[in-house]
Amino acid sequence: MLGLLIRFILLFWSRKYCYSPSQAPELPVVIVFGAGLEKTGSLSKVLRERVQTAAWLYHAGKAKKVLFSGENRWVYYDEPLAMKKAGIALGIDAKDILIDHDGFRSLATCVNARDQHGIRAAILVTQSFHLPRVLFLARAIGIQAIGVPATHETHRLDDVLWWEIREIPAAVRAVYDIFRFRFF
Repeated sequence: MLGLLIRFILLFWSRKYCYSPSQAPELPVVIVFGAGLEKTGSLSKVLRERVQTAAWLYHAGKAKKVLFSGENRWVYYDEPLAMKKAGIALGIDAKDILIDHDGFRSLATCVNARDQHGIRAAILVTQSFHLPRVLFLARAIGIQAIGVPATHETHRLDDVLWWEIREIPAAVRAVYDIFRFRFF
């Protein structure tokens, strides 16, 4: 029950920080959160949507840099590198791409953006189910963040349900992490 309450509060609270791509204000950087690779090493469908949205924001002049963050589990699994290659293929200049290989959790991505890259204001790009949590995390640690949902293709109903259900304990963990580590 507590998890549902926290999830509802984050959903309601985050609405004021969410924008469509065209309505998003200009900020220095777009942060793209990892979302897995296929067995072939190509971007998952969800991750491809995130990179495409970031490329659109970059080309629209909404940000001058793009930070790709994700896991680098082993030599054949490197989310940020795969994201960088896809971003370059979509026209993002390689000099404007920042990489975070230690984004194994959303909180790690936010802390690394702040501490390793000096990011103090950013557009966060992820799907709408994930935005409330990452907005909470980023803003709680001092990043002036707004969110832009990655455009959705049609996803399987069981995937959508899983993502929504997964966000309930993830929201509880996010609140716990912020208060435990006193990031605010």
